[in-house]
Amino acid sequence: MRSSSPRSSPGLLPLLLGLGMLVFALLQLNDPDPLIWVSYYAAIACACTVAAYRPLPTVAFLGLAAVTAAGAVLTLPGFADWILNRPTSDLWAPMSTDRMYIEHSRELLGLVVAGACLVAAHRQSRATARRRSS
Repeated sequence: MRSSSPRSSPGLLPLLLGLGMLVFALLQLNDPDPLIWVSYYAAIACACTVAAYRPLPTVAFLGLAAVTAAGAVLTLPGFADWILNRPTSDLWAPMSTDRMYIEHSRELLGLVVAGACLVAAHRQSRATARRRSS
């Protein structure tokens, strides 16, 4: 039996953001700690994809936002070291254990991008839900 209400189409922005985060996750497969980063980016990709179809549950949004904020706090000292004391070209240099600020800076930049995607998808899903209910 078919439903009489029309099926809503997914939001394009959250789908694109989810696809981008999936690419981020796949790029982490060669990272020194892939389990952490693949899981994190995959979770953000899933949240963006869910947000394309329905409002993202607040608990999921807040949980992922908390993980993102915690990661940012942990990587911020290395990023500050890079910005204040190192040449900007070091960001593209090969990783080594004596230059952890490179890894921390890259991780922080990834967290910022992922956090922005999460917020954008969440806001878009809420706005779409409000328009549909009106």
